[in-house]
Amino acid sequence: MFPWAFSHLSGSHQKIFQHHEASRGFIRHETIRHKLRAPEVPKDFITCYLSQITKAMDDPVSIFNEENVIQVVIDLFLGGTDTTATTLHWALIYMVHHGAIQERVQRELGEVLGTAPAVGYEDRERLPYTHAVLHEVQRLSGVVAVGAVHQCVTSTCMCSYYMPKGTIILPNLASVLYDPQCWETSQQFNPGHFLDKDGNFAVNEAFLPFSAGHRVCPGEQLARMELFLMFATLLPTFRFQLPEGSQGLRLEYVFGGTLQPQPQEICAVLRLSNLSPRK
Repeated sequence: MFPWAFSHLSGSHQKIFQHHEASRGFIRHETIRHKLRAPEVPKDFITCYLSQITKAMDDPVSIFNEENVIQVVIDLFLGGTDTTATTLHWALIYMVHHGAIQERVQRELGEVLGTAPAVGYEDRERLPYTHAVLHEVQRLSGVVAVGAVHQCVTSTCMCSYYMPKGTIILPNLASVLYDPQCWETSQQFNPGHFLDKDGNFAVNEAFLPFSAGHRVCPGEQLARMELFLMFATLLPTFRFQLPEGSQGLRLEYVFGGTLQPQPQEICAVLRLSNLSPRK
């Protein structure tokens, strides 16, 4: 109820604040360095943001300022590392747990890609089942059950609820991703949630792992691309399975900044069809 109090309490959680301040210091230094450069055509995110700050100087309600650029860059770092890696971990665990689904993904990849030297992001259009499996991984793993904290910049109403300026908003993404009214088997891994009766990929409006609206994750497209390319590169090459003597998978998550899978071992076994290099 009093999150501000944590910064004043001793404990291992203080490392979070130390790392956070170190990250902010580094990004602030980069921002200053960008400001000292001679005017140039924007080449990176910080330069573009600083340019936008200049353009919006006369706008009294502008949210473009140097403190915000620091926070946005931190958000991009978080979104591009922990969440993407955690989702890929869950993808491999689900493939081990659902061997038949793993085999079907590998069969589709083999039939569509053949001896292609590498997979491209545009190939997802020809890989509906693989595409659906990755979406189901993101839905069921729900690595970010609660969206990023936001604040109302003006007073507003939503669904008859009045929210004054300054209200803290915490979007409950899990309430949508596991809604039984939106998903046929909401608590089970089912790629069919994203396939139509003909086996084509089908969009579901309740698929909101990146949140929605103006506050959607800015790294959504990058994350989608990274996940697809890594997953579609690993699956044709390796079969993922439990090591001999394993007691089985643990599918319960570890609660933290993201919902992490339990520490456990799985084996990546080179598939016989990939012993010879692709031409």
